[in-house]
Amino acid sequence: MSLRLPKSNKMGDKTLDVVPVEDTICGVWFFKPKWLQIFASKKVYVLVYGLLGLNQFMLSSYFNGTLTTMEKRFKFSSQMSGIISSTWDLFSLISFMVTSHMAGRGHRTRWLAIGSFFVGLSCFVRLLPHVIYGPGEEILQYTVEYGNNVNSTSLLSNISRQNEKICDGQPLYEDCDNEQFWNVAAFILCAAHAMLGLGGSLYWTCGAAYLDDNVRKNAVPLLLAIVQCIRMSGPMMGYMLSAYTLTYFIEPNLTPTITNEDPRWIGAWWMGWTPIGITCIVFSIMMMFFPRMLPRAAARKAKEPKEKVEQISTDFKTSLKRILANKILVFNSASNSFFVLGLIGYWTFMPKYMETQFRQTAANSNFASGAIGILSSGLGIVTSGIVISKFKPSARSLAMWNFITEALEVVGHFVYIFLGCASEDLHGQWNADKTWNLTMDCNVGCNCGKSMSYNPVCSFDRSTTFYSPCYAGCTLETVIDGGIKAYSNCTCIGGSGTATEGVCPVDCGYDFIIFLALMGVMRFFSSTGRSGNTIIQFRCVKQEDKSLSLGFAEVVMALVAFMPGPILYGTIVDATCMVWGGKCGTNGNCWLYDGMRLKYYLNFTGASFLLIGTILDIGVWYHVKDLKIYDVSDGDEKPAREQQ
Repeated sequence: MSLRLPKSNKMGDKTLDVVPVEDTICGVWFFKPKWLQIFASKKVYVLVYGLLGLNQFMLSSYFNGTLTTMEKRFKFSSQMSGIISSTWDLFSLISFMVTSHMAGRGHRTRWLAIGSFFVGLSCFVRLLPHVIYGPGEEILQYTVEYGNNVNSTSLLSNISRQNEKICDGQPLYEDCDNEQFWNVAAFILCAAHAMLGLGGSLYWTCGAAYLDDNVRKNAVPLLLAIVQCIRMSGPMMGYMLSAYTLTYFIEPNLTPTITNEDPRWIGAWWMGWTPIGITCIVFSIMMMFFPRMLPRAAARKAKEPKEKVEQISTDFKTSLKRILANKILVFNSASNSFFVLGLIGYWTFMPKYMETQFRQTAANSNFASGAIGILSSGLGIVTSGIVISKFKPSARSLAMWNFITEALEVVGHFVYIFLGCASEDLHGQWNADKTWNLTMDCNVGCNCGKSMSYNPVCSFDRSTTFYSPCYAGCTLETVIDGGIKAYSNCTCIGGSGTATEGVCPVDCGYDFIIFLALMGVMRFFSSTGRSGNTIIQFRCVKQEDKSLSLGFAEVVMALVAFMPGPILYGTIVDATCMVWGGKCGTNGNCWLYDGMRLKYYLNFTGASFLLIGTILDIGVWYHVKDLKIYDVSDGDEKPAREQQ
C-alpha cells in the first residue's frame, strides 16, 4: 500500500517538507505492484546495499588472490599488476568528478543500480584473456595428454625442453612469434578495471548517503556497522573462492602431472568471474526497485518543519567551496587516505607476501588472508557499531580512538619485520644491480638461459636449492618412487652429485602462526575506527552537500592511495626480485624474491604512510570539538549544522 502525503502543508510560519507520493513507491516504470511495497524499508535496503558491497569487495579480493597466478600465466611484473589495479581507481576518480554532484540530487538507488550493472559486466570482460588465449602452451607439458602427443608436436617438444632442460650444452629454443598477446591481455584487464571504476564509484557516493537520509540519525552507526559487516564478508569470500579455484588446473579438462604445491602450477584463475558477475547483476536489478525515498523517512520529513534558511545555491562551485572550507572533512579525508595508502600494499600483495615469507602456496595464502584477516575486520566493525550506538561517545572520543588504532598499526608493521622464514640458500651470487646471478663456473657450459622456467631442485644433503636441474649442472634424469624426479651427475653439487625436484624444506610454521595471530589482532583494532570515521564524515557537512562530500573524500582517496598505491608497492615488490623470468630479450614475471628486502621495504613504507595518517588524526581530534553527532530530540535528530 503506497504512502499518501499531502501536496502542501504549513505549520505556522514554517513550510513542511513534502515528498511526492510517486517518489516513495517501490518499483520500476509500470511495474509497481502492491505486494512489492513491503520491501521499501530500511532493513531490506541495508541487506541489499550490504550484499552489493559484499560483491564488490569479493571481486577485489578475488582479483588480488589470483594476481600471482595471472602474473605467471601472462608474464606480468608486479608493477604491471599495480598499473592494472590503478586503472580501477583512475576511472573511479573520473566517475566521482562527473557523477557525485548529479547523483546526489537525483534518484540515488537508480544511479547505484546502473553502476553495479557495469561492475557485473566487467567480470565477464575479465574472462576474455582466457577465452582468447587459453591455458598457454608452456603449461600444457605438465599434463598426461601432452605426454601422449609429445612425439607428434614439435612445438610442445621444444616447450618441454625449455622447461625441463638438463645440462646438455645446447641453447634454448625460443618462440618469439606470440609475444604480443601478453600486452593484449594486460589491455583487456585494464579495460575491465576501467568499467569497474566507472560503475563501482557510485556505490560509495550514492549508497551511504541514501541510507543516512532515510533513517534516524541515532540508528545510523549500527546500520552502517551491519552494512560494513555484510560487506566485509566479501573479501573473505573472494579469497576463499580464489583458494578454491586455484586448486584446479588452469584447464580442468586436462590431467596435470604436477600438484598445486609446485611453483610451476597455474590454477584456474578465470573460474570465479562468472558467478561473481552474475551475482552482481542480480543485486543491481534488486537495487533498481527502491524508491527515491523510503516511505517512513518521507512521513517523518512531512511532519518536521523545514528550517528557514537563506537560499542555498545548488551550483557545484558553491557546494565545492563549502566542502574545501570544511576543516574536519579535509583532515578526516586526508587521514583516511594515508591510512589506506599504508595498508594497500598488504591488501594488494598479501598472497605474494605469504608465498615469499612463509613458503605458502597461492591457495593456502588466499585461505589464510580470508579466514583470519577479514573475519577479524568484520568482528571489529560490528563491535564498534554496537559500542557507538549504545554508549554514544563524543566526536572527540571517536577521533582519539582512530588515532590510537592507527598508532597500533604503525607498531604492528615494525613487528612484522621480525617474522618470516629464513632466506633459502639459493645457489648463485649477487650481481651489481641487486639481481641474482645463477650462472657459475660449474654450470657456465650448460647454456641454461634466462628464458628457462623455474623448476627448483634440492641437493642430496638438503642444504642448497638450485633454480633448475640445468643450473645445478645435472646431466641425467630418472624417476624414483612416487613419481619424484631425481637428477645425477650434477657438477654444482659435491659428494654424490645428486638432487631431487622441489625446493629444500624450510620449517617456519611457528612464525606463520604468530603472523596470522598478529594480523588478526591488528585488523580487529584498526577496523573498529572505521564506523566512527564514517559518522564524522557524515555529520560534518550539510545534508545537501553529503553526496559531494563523499565524492570529495573518494577523490582524495583515489589521488593519495588507490591510484599511486598499487603502482608504488608493485615497484617496491619488483625491486626485491632476485630472478626474473624472461623470453626473447624481455623480462616477464619474477620467479624468486629476496624475502629480507621485501619485508623491510614493504613494512617500512607502509608504516611511514600510517604515521602520516596518525598525525593527521590529531587535526581531526582538534576540530571536532563542537561537532554534534547525537543531537536527538523527541526521537528525531535536529538538523546537523555545518562544521568548519
